[in-house]
Amino acid sequence: MERERIPKISPVELNDPFKWTKEHKLIPHCMHGVCGLENITHSTLLYTSPATAYHYHRDTMEIFCVVKGRRECSIYTGEKSVSFEFTGSEALIVFPNEPHVTGSNGIDPCDLYALQFNLSETENFLGLNAENSRRLCDALRALKHRHLSMTPVAFSLIKLAFDRFYEMTPESCCEGAAFLVSFLCTLLHLPPVDSAPVEAPNDRILRVVDYIAENISQPMTLKELADYAGYSLSRFKALFREVTGQTPAQYIAMHKVEQAKELLRDPDRSITDIAYDLGWSSSNYFCAVFKKYTNISPLHYRKLRMQQGDDEE
Repeated sequence: MERERIPKISPVELNDPFKWTKEHKLIPHCMHGVCGLENITHSTLLYTSPATAYHYHRDTMEIFCVVKGRRECSIYTGEKSVSFEFTGSEALIVFPNEPHVTGSNGIDPCDLYALQFNLSETENFLGLNAENSRRLCDALRALKHRHLSMTPVAFSLIKLAFDRFYEMTPESCCEGAAFLVSFLCTLLHLPPVDSAPVEAPNDRILRVVDYIAENISQPMTLKELADYAGYSLSRFKALFREVTGQTPAQYIAMHKVEQAKELLRDPDRSITDIAYDLGWSSSNYFCAVFKKYTNISPLHYRKLRMQQGDDEE
């Protein structure tokens, strides 16, 4: 968490309209009509998008729940702000009326749900009676932590709720509200990320290293590896080089070359077959990469290994 100064400009009150695209599905209050729920959103961003404006939501708590990927949010309280980075299986809460900015340097690709709850609606909050509405809203306002470790059950409840709201019938919206009540009750007992077991950056990178070793013959992109580690692509590249001393592309290529050395010991396997088995697009490209890391061609390497085998015999 990094502290920053408050911007000199005043935050705007933000009310998002209905939106339904491949990457961004937002259902506002005017369409679902459930008391206490403002927007419910599911975003599956494939590309970096602009940061949000410096804004706030009147009387409204906003909860970001990241399924995979990474999101940043700067929350402004008092004279300073605190910047949070939250990744897959984590949630961040922005309390009512808190000015905030998401993705100050641009919003990275990620899969997340965003939920907005108006905590001033204490008479019929999510369909509850007045007494239970006040109890739940008071409990949400009194939460001691904002950066929480999510559970599969919590994610399942959000997904069930969103799927029901997607139907857009009075009955389905009522069912969706019931799932959200269950989610919020679960949220009250989620552990803060600071007290939950958190992997150090090198642990996540080493997990990716193991994944590469186990799937070296399968196609893999740097974006997929970054998502697997729970980092943005740029952050993943930097941490990977810090831990291994190589870029991800260099490490994968070197590991493939080492695997190729073992496969070249079999004289019955053609160089073309080995190239394709290890995911290279052509035998020529394989030969170029192999020579880059060994200073000899695959054919020359095979001949040397066969000679060494004859000498040993």
